[in-house]
Amino acid sequence: MHEPVDTEDQDAAAERYWPEDYKGLIRERLRTAFSDQFIEQDAFKATYEKHYTNRFEDYDQFVSRLAVMVTIGAENGIDEILDEIHNSFHEHRSLPDARLPARIHWPEPIDQDLKEALHQRVFHEFRDHHAYEHIFEDHYNGEGDFDDFMHEIADRVVAGAVKGVDKTLGNIYRSFLMGKPLPPARRYPKRLR
Repeated sequence: MHEPVDTEDQDAAAERYWPEDYKGLIRERLRTAFSDQFIEQDAFKATYEKHYTNRFEDYDQFVSRLAVMVTIGAENGIDEILDEIHNSFHEHRSLPDARLPARIHWPEPIDQDLKEALHQRVFHEFRDHHAYEHIFEDHYNGEGDFDDFMHEIADRVVAGAVKGVDKTLGNIYRSFLMGKPLPPARRYPKRLR
């Protein structure tokens, strides 16, 4: 009997991922924007002192953890909207809406500058990825030009980031109200194409 060949390393090397360099911008700027607002306002310091001193060394460490969670929420929100976008490609539907929530939890760490920077980064990174050119040609040709299409994708990515932050903040605030441990925050696996 033959031993099965372990091809896990070869399979992993052959995996191709969608571009994700834009997430570095979120990791850099979102964490800082969130932390600055929380620390400047001493927001939820009393909540930290009442419920979380046994889990975090000090308020700054607590805020740092919240900032990481919100950053992960933004990344996951982007992944969710990109899944919706790619499903619309496969099902030959229009792109999903790029609507932002009507009300957003405080703070909104994705300010207008970060929204614009993220939009530009996504636009250029995805525009240079040949798969989007093929998707446009196969599914949306005749509906505007390629740059317009890529701006629509970038708009939706920004909306996904905002929704992800807001959803995470909502989960955090529910934990605060109940005096429960902070909710888990896990990044989704890298998106294979």
